[in-house]
Amino acid sequence: MVEYTRKQKRSGILFHFVRNNGRIPAHQGKKSMQKNERESNDTTHGDSPLRPLTAAWLQDLVHGDHAPRTIVRYGRVVQHFLDWYAAQEYRVITPDDFTPIAFTSYRRAAQRTMATATVNLHLSALRRWCAWLVDQRVLVANPLVRVKGVRHQRVGEPNDLADTAINALLRAAQRSRHPLRDYAILQLMVQTGMRIGECQALDWHDITFGEKRGTVVIRAGKGNKARAIPLNGSARAALAAYVAPLLGVPSTLKAVALAWTTTKPSGRSGPLWQSQKGNRLSATALWGVIHGLIRVTAARNLVPANATPHMLRHTFARRYLADHPGDLIGLARLLGHSDLNTTSLYTQPTAHELADRVENLSLNAYDEGLCEGTARP
Repeated sequence: MVEYTRKQKRSGILFHFVRNNGRIPAHQGKKSMQKNERESNDTTHGDSPLRPLTAAWLQDLVHGDHAPRTIVRYGRVVQHFLDWYAAQEYRVITPDDFTPIAFTSYRRAAQRTMATATVNLHLSALRRWCAWLVDQRVLVANPLVRVKGVRHQRVGEPNDLADTAINALLRAAQRSRHPLRDYAILQLMVQTGMRIGECQALDWHDITFGEKRGTVVIRAGKGNKARAIPLNGSARAALAAYVAPLLGVPSTLKAVALAWTTTKPSGRSGPLWQSQKGNRLSATALWGVIHGLIRVTAARNLVPANATPHMLRHTFARRYLADHPGDLIGLARLLGHSDLNTTSLYTQPTAHELADRVENLSLNAYDEGLCEGTARP
């Protein structure tokens, strides 16, 4: 019997790896992932003997204390590769078919439907899987050792949201089915820059709530790194409005801060974000909450149609650097980055900023305010 940590139990998905021989239920995860990683018809192509090995590899990742979301994603990648090969060759793959040509063909096919970052993530997951198969003496050598990832010049990334877009999302949250909860989730994400998975995993005891200041502890961030993020006034006010009815106190910062420190631990334990049934709000459900707000506001042209929940994190990062120029070390601590090169991406101009700068070059003689075809004097 595998003993899971609290973080692993929290995901509610790992059980399916053992029960389904490494298969991931099709309903789990984002719709975009379902589109890019749709299963082929197993009744046509049969079942690969490598699936039990995949389940064993995923079990090893569990024992290695990898993040649950990482394990889920790796399982999806392997499943997608196995199904892709069966669809191409009309038979299941065997270890003898693990050649560099097979994986470069898969990379080429993935590039047609997936983003560059997704393709590289697939290659990384498959490379780790093949390395494990080598350790298990299923393969003689790793066929992906010399298979390169896809290079992509990142211009104007990552993108953030304008203040008007953020305000539109907050107004939409206040009109949602669960206004207090959804508004607090949105404010906490945009005011702290935490990832959506980190937000979903929060428990009551992860929050230190005071009238003048507060802190949220991310206990299992990306790479299993823990960090503490200060809670500003906007985050605390939204959180107070959400938890006040649960604590049975007025929604003032003073009343909530007092209740937070005096209420018995049993009264403020368990998941911070709850579903209608009182259970922990799942990662899929929380993503659906944010994406639903984006969809509603995008339909009114208040938010870009291509906006994603992760842009809330980008927005926090860019606003922080705008108010504290050059403080990459401070921002890296808040975001949980171990490499400043990752944080430095937020110093790059956005695509919109680059377009404005090119438009305003002194070399540009065209003036939109003049008649067409008339140059500046």
